[in-house]
Amino acid sequence: MLEIRKETKNDYNEVYDVIKTAFETAEHSDGNEHNLVVALRKSANFISDLSLVAVGDNQIVGYILFTKMKIGEYEELALAPLAVLPQYQKKE
Repeated sequence: MLEIRKETKNDYNEVYDVIKTAFETAEHSDGNEHNLVVALRKSANFISDLSLVAVGDNQIVGYILFTKMKIGEYEELALAPLAVLPQYQKKE
């Protein structure tokens, strides 16, 4: 069973590794998603309540981040990235 919870600063290094591993063999990736998250955390668009980890087998196995973005005069949410360790992908 997975637990979904807010990311903490203590999770940053493990999340970095999860994202990097998840995108290593992705068909559509620039190979820089893990660094994107580092930059987004430092931006005014970061929403700590929407930076979530999935924990299974006593480790972080997945990550999801929503940040603020502007479309014209409207503020919306952008999803990027969604990362899951390869051995946990395509599971129910």
